[in-house]
Amino acid sequence: MPVTRSSASTVKHQPSTHSDVIDWREKAACTANYEQLKKKDIFFPPQGKAEVIYDAALKVCAACPVRTECLEYALDKKELNDGIFGGKTPAERKWLYKRRQAAAGIKPKTRRKRKKK
Repeated sequence: MPVTRSSASTVKHQPSTHSDVIDWREKAACTANYEQLKKKDIFFPPQGKAEVIYDAALKVCAACPVRTECLEYALDKKELNDGIFGGKTPAERKWLYKRRQAAAGIKPKTRRKRKKK
């Protein structure tokens, strides 16, 4: 998806500024309908409404020619907590990210428990 998250409920497109290079985000299905989709907030829905609204975003992603690039972008940038990227929900992206880390032999960071005083 050709977006960056400026807040949890706002989507902002950032097309390429180089005229000789076409960025993958400019080919995304969500770019063509950006104004309509922004009003509906389907890629970054308000909390509590995510599951219902995600279905609409997943339908847009299903027909997207750059879905793979979008997913790779999200995993590379660790966009794991909010929104739909590459046709995947946050839970699906977290699972993919952890699986890739494990395949690369990278152990997940564990949080240390604080000692109670």
